Amino acid sequence: MESRGHDVLLFHTGNELTKKLLEPLSIDDKIYGRSFELHTPHLISSFYNKTTLLKDLKGFDSDLILSVNGLPSCPFNSLLGVPSVVFLDTEPNRHEKYFIYNYADKIISPECYHADLPKQKLLSHSSYHPLAYLHPNYFSSDRGILDELDIGPKNYVIASFGSHIERKIDLKRHPLRRRQMIDLVRELEDHCEVFVDERSYVPKPLKDYCPSIHPSKYLDLLAEAALVIGDNPVVSAEAGVLGTPWIYISNYTTCTLEDQEIQYDIGSQITNLEEAKDLADMILTDELKLDTERARKKILKDKTDLTKWMVTLVRAMRKFGYLS
Repeated sequence: MESRGHDVLLFHTGNELTKKLLEPLSIDDKIYGRSFELHTPHLISSFYNKTTLLKDLKGFDSDLILSVNGLPSCPFNSLLGVPSVVFLDTEPNRHEKYFIYNYADKIISPECYHADLPKQKLLSHSSYHPLAYLHPNYFSSDRGILDELDIGPKNYVIASFGSHIERKIDLKRHPLRRRQMIDLVRELEDHCEVFVDERSYVPKPLKDYCPSIHPSKYLDLLAEAALVIGDNPVVSAEAGVLGTPWIYISNYTTCTLEDQEIQYDIGSQITNLEEAKDLADMILTDELKLDTERARKKILKDKTDLTKWMVTLVRAMRKFGYLS
């Protein structure tokens, strides 16, 4: 967008992972709001962060607001008279849904997204959110990370656990508990080395399994792994588009993972931990052979370069009068 003459400002809440990921990038960014204690009512924290963002947006004088899986400025974006576009690939919570459905100008979702959305605002694309940054037009894995860790390709497993455990929400939808995470990692060690993804929840006894690498290098590590396992839907989806098989252990599914499992056979959602361990054993011992290269090629053939699609969308919005 900048190369086409647009001024772009990235707003974020300033969590440590985001700040580390932005470190090597030349992107103008601004922190809004603040982190609240877990017991703080959602309405209070949401109102504070939105009003802070409103003030910052006024200062930037934007023509368009883009956001992913939420619109922090809603409903205040209407006060600015600024068009807003929300990209959804997971169903928003009850509070966000009301504001997104009523105040976003456009709601963009993958074709495989099944939740009901306001038809007059809906646009669909034939892609996955991770392909906005993992499409070959923007990403190629650097195997130098393997030399740094002194390990070969496909000789290790990545375990990644969702942050819902840390926040103590929706536990009924996720069968993995802290003790089970620990047991899972230690059992997988019978097959190969195991790395635990430090970007999300890590039980204290598993801290030593986290590789000493910059967070941006996890994508390189992900691309060369033999398997990704856990209850982190984002990392599982990233693995799939990189051609790495995944096992997602949860009662809750996402449209992207469901599509990858059914259409491309690159991963499996399992609700039972013991069944997940058995499947992992079959994959890691080659008892179950997956044609991951074929799956990845088919995904890239079928799915759109989402970043290119987004740029085209902005140009179209200007052409048809959404933008001044």
